[in-house]
Amino acid sequence: MALKPPANLNYAAVVARLTAVNELAGCDNIAGAPLLGFQAIVGKDQQPGDLGIVFVAESQLSEEFAQTNNLHREPELNADPAEKGYLERNRRVRAIKLRGHRSDALFMPLEALAYTGYDIAKLAPGDVFDELNGHEICRKFERPVKGGNARTPQAKATKKFVRVDAKFLPEHYDTTRYWGNEHLIDAEARVVITQKLHGTSIRIGNTIAKRKPTWRDKLAARFLKVPVAEYIYDTVYGSRKVIKDPKAEQNHFYGSDVWTHYGKRLDGLIPQSFVVYAELIGWTPEGAPIQSGYTYNVPQGEADLYVYRVAHVNPQGIITDLAWGQLVEWCAQLGLKTVPVLTEMAHKAFDPADWLDRRYYDEGYGQAVPLSGSKKLVDEGVCVRTVDGLHPTTLKAKSPIFLQHETKALDDEKSVDLEAEGGIAA
Repeated sequence: MALKPPANLNYAAVVARLTAVNELAGCDNIAGAPLLGFQAIVGKDQQPGDLGIVFVAESQLSEEFAQTNNLHREPELNADPAEKGYLERNRRVRAIKLRGHRSDALFMPLEALAYTGYDIAKLAPGDVFDELNGHEICRKFERPVKGGNARTPQAKATKKFVRVDAKFLPEHYDTTRYWGNEHLIDAEARVVITQKLHGTSIRIGNTIAKRKPTWRDKLAARFLKVPVAEYIYDTVYGSRKVIKDPKAEQNHFYGSDVWTHYGKRLDGLIPQSFVVYAELIGWTPEGAPIQSGYTYNVPQGEADLYVYRVAHVNPQGIITDLAWGQLVEWCAQLGLKTVPVLTEMAHKAFDPADWLDRRYYDEGYGQAVPLSGSKKLVDEGVCVRTVDGLHPTTLKAKSPIFLQHETKALDDEKSVDLEAEGGIAA
C-alpha cells in the first residue's frame, strides 16, 4: 500500500536510521541521537543502525498513537495505566533542555506503528507520512485559538460578500525543512542564504476582485440591458491563511487587522496581477510585539516589511515566480526591502550547522536585521533558495536555541502568536 503524502511535510513522521548514539555528560542511562538536524534523547541501549520514526519539535501525536504507546504523563490516559510517559494532554513534542542537553525530536521504534495493521517491514529510511492505513499518526501542533475557529459554519456565515477567489491571491507554500530534503536542490545549483526573520507572514496582491453591484448597476443591467463590469483589479491583503479584505465585511479577534493596516502602505504600488509575499516584523499598531522578544529594534507601534517572494498570477490563476535577481530588482524599483542575503554560494558548499544558534548582525553581517532584547536570543535561522527557475526551491533551517524559545512561547497560554492565529477571522 502506497504511503499517502502528508498534509504538512515539516511535521510528518520520518523513517530514519540512527547514525550515532552520543554520550551526554552527566547522564548514565540516556544518550543523544542526531536526526534530521535535531537531537533526540534515546536510551543507551540504542545502537547506530537502529531503524525507527522521528517526530520533530512542535509535532502533535495523535491520541491513538500516544495512548497505544503509553506516552501520556498521566497514566490513566494510557492503554496500560501502569505505564507512565512524558507527554502532556496535548501530545506535543517540545524543544526542551534535559539535564542541560537539548531535546527537540522524539525517536520511536517502528513497532510503535504495529497497531495500525500496516506492514512496517515495508517502511524504509526517508519514508514520510502523517497517517498509516487510515490511522492518523501526527500533525502540526496548533494551539487552540481564543475566541473560536474560523472553520466553523457560524464563522463562515458572517462573511457577507467574497470578492477575491483564492486562486488570485494564493497562499504561500509551506517552506520545507532543509534536513532530509536537501536533495531537492542540486548540489551544483547556486543558492542565496537569507536571514529568516521571525514575524508574521503577509501577502498583498493587485488582483482580480468582484465588484459589488450598486442599485444603479442593477437597474442598468435589468432595464437598460447595459453591460456592467463584474470584476476589477484591486489591492487585497492576506495573512498566511486568510484573505483580509476590508471591503468584504470581516470581523477579527484582535484589536486591529495588522495585515490590512500595513498592507495599505502598498496601495497603488503593486502592478496588476502581481502578488507580494513578505514578513512583517516589529509591533502591532497598538504597540504589542508581533513576536515576543523579536522586535528587531523597530520603534514601538511600527512594523517593517521584508519581501521574500513575488509572483505573477494571470487571469487563469497560473503562477510564475520571479527569480531571485528579478525579485531584488523589482522590489528596488518599488522601494521595497527584501529579506537580507547573508551570502551566496554553490549548494554543495552550504553546511546548515555553520549558520545556526547565531546573531548574524552582531557577528559582522551588516546587511542582517539586528536583534533586540536579550543577548540569549538568536536568529531564527536561514532560508536556502535557488536563484534560477520559474518555481524556485526554498528550504529552511531553524536554530535549536530558537526552537526552545518557540516552545516556551507556545507554553505561555497568555501569549498571542499572530503568525499561527492570524488566519482566524469571524
